[in-house]
Amino acid sequence: MNKLLPLLACAALLPSCAPTFNALSRADRTPVPAPSAPLAAGQTWDVEGGSLAVGSRMTFRLTEIFETAPGVYSNLDAAGLLAAQRGRAPEGTTLFPAVSLNRLGQRLDFYWSENGTDYDCRLENATPNATRLTGRLLLSGSEFGGCTAQLR
Repeated sequence: MNKLLPLLACAALLPSCAPTFNALSRADRTPVPAPSAPLAAGQTWDVEGGSLAVGSRMTFRLTEIFETAPGVYSNLDAAGLLAAQRGRAPEGTTLFPAVSLNRLGQRLDFYWSENGTDYDCRLENATPNATRLTGRLLLSGSEFGGCTAQLR
């Protein structure tokens, strides 16, 4: 009987654990956005911006997403992102269009260069489920007009 008592006590307490186990199993099935949302590998973003005088359009195909610094995500590694932000690549390398998401400020930037002009489409308050955003277009660091980014 002494050996049977602990087993009976365990059996009596087991049903009280059911709500915890049920909550844990639901948590495993609930999709959680990636830490880099709204950016994800495989996405394509169409970005355009300008004013009445000048405009530009660029398509960004995101094959990979890197965490270039704590809370900062990009389609390029840290060196590639820095080059895109500066508008110039180190000698002997190519300047690629870049996307940067700063999770702290929820700011999304699309960088590209065209015909000697550096573009930055800056989008504030980028939410994880964003598919169309509007923001400010900066040319070589100065505000120039508006821009939009549309997820295809």
